[in-house]
Amino acid sequence: MSQLLPLNQDADSPAEPREFVYGDLYDSKELAPGPSGIIESRWMRWTAAGMLLALLAGFMLFSHKTAEPLGSLNPVTTGLQNGTELLVRAYQIPDPSLTLSGQRSFSGTLQARYQSLLGFRVAGKIVERFVEVGQHVKKGQILFRLDPTDFDLQLQVAQADLAAARSQLVQIEAEEQRLADLIKTRSTSQSDHDLAVAARDTARSRLQAASNRETLAKNQRQYSELTTDQDGLVTQLMAEVGQVITPGQSVLQWVHGNELEAAVSIPESMQPSVQNNKAFVEFWSIPGIKVACTLREISPIADPSSRTYDARFTLVDPPVDLAIGMSANVVIDRQEDQGFLVPMGAIAQSQSTPIVWKIGEQGQVQAVSVKILKYGNQCASVLGALRPGDLIVSAGVQRIDSQCRVRVWQDNP
Repeated sequence: MSQLLPLNQDADSPAEPREFVYGDLYDSKELAPGPSGIIESRWMRWTAAGMLLALLAGFMLFSHKTAEPLGSLNPVTTGLQNGTELLVRAYQIPDPSLTLSGQRSFSGTLQARYQSLLGFRVAGKIVERFVEVGQHVKKGQILFRLDPTDFDLQLQVAQADLAAARSQLVQIEAEEQRLADLIKTRSTSQSDHDLAVAARDTARSRLQAASNRETLAKNQRQYSELTTDQDGLVTQLMAEVGQVITPGQSVLQWVHGNELEAAVSIPESMQPSVQNNKAFVEFWSIPGIKVACTLREISPIADPSSRTYDARFTLVDPPVDLAIGMSANVVIDRQEDQGFLVPMGAIAQSQSTPIVWKIGEQGQVQAVSVKILKYGNQCASVLGALRPGDLIVSAGVQRIDSQCRVRVWQDNP
C-alpha cells in the first residue's frame, strides 16, 4: 500500500511508514493547503478569469468589425433590401404619337336623319303597289292603293243622309216660319211655336252631322290611297298586293331629307367627353375621304345588352356619292391631355397619394406622384412626371421602397 507524504516534506526525506486509513481522505487538517498553495490557487483563478475576459473582448471586437460593413451599406447604391435584390416586372410607357392615344374610333353605319315607316289609316285589302325598293318618290305620289269598294259605298250612304237631312231642314224651317207669322195675329199658341223652333234647331244639327259623315266618308275613301307628303327614297317594302292590312300597320319604310348621319355606339367611359371633342367620318368603301361631323344626339339610356350609348353624328357637306347603309368609322379627336396608360398593378399609395415606381438605369427606383384621370378594366390613365420609354414597376409594388434596387424580370422568348 502506498504512503502519503505531507505537502511540505520532500520525497527523499525519511518518514515513518504509516498505514493508509479510509478516514484519512476526509482529514481537513492534513489536506488543507499551506500558504503557498493558496497563492497558487488564486493566481490560477485570476489567470483563467483574465483569459476568459480577453476571449470575450476579442469575440465582441470581431463581431463588431464584421457587422459594421453590413450596417454601413447604402441600400441605394447596393440595392439590397433584407440582403437581397428584388425581382419585379416592368412596364414601358408607350409613345402616344405611335399609338394614336389621342384618337378613338367607332364603327357604325351611314343613315338618314329622317327615316320613318308608312302605313294606311284605314283597314282594307291592297290591290295595287306603285313603287319598288330604292325608288325615289315625289311629293303626292301614290305608293299603295286599297280596294275602294267599301269606301265608295260608305260615301254614298253619307251623301244620301246629307240630302235627307237637308230636305227635312227645309220643311221644318218653313213650318217654323208659318207659326211665327200666326203668332203675331194670335192665331196659334206660343207653345206650338216653341216646338217648331226646337224642331228647326234639331234639323239643323242633323244636317251638320250628315255633312260631317259625308266628309269622313270622303276622307276614308281618300285614305285608301297611300301617298307621300314630301320627296324621299323607298328603303324597304313590308306588304304586297292581296294582303289585308289593319289601320297603322307599316307597309313601307322610307327616308326623306338631305341630312345624313353616322350612327355609332359610344362606351360609358367616353360619354362625358365625346360632346366637347372634334370628330370626322371615314368610309371603308371610299378610302382617303374624311368628312367633318358634329354630334347631334346621344342616348341618355345605355343599351341593355351591350351597355353602350347610341350616338348620331351629322355629316357636314357630305359628298354626293354616299349611299345609306354604308359602313362608317367615326374618329373622335381628343384635344385634352389624356395622360399615359399604365397597368392597375403599377399604382401604389404613399400617404394617400397615388404613385408609380420609376426604374433607373442601375436598378434604383424613384417614386413618381401621379394623378389618375380615369380607371379602366385593367389599366388606368394617369398624369405625372413620366415620359415615353420610361420603365415602371408593374407588379410587386407592395415590396418596393425608396431604398432598394430592383431587377427586371425577363420573359423567356
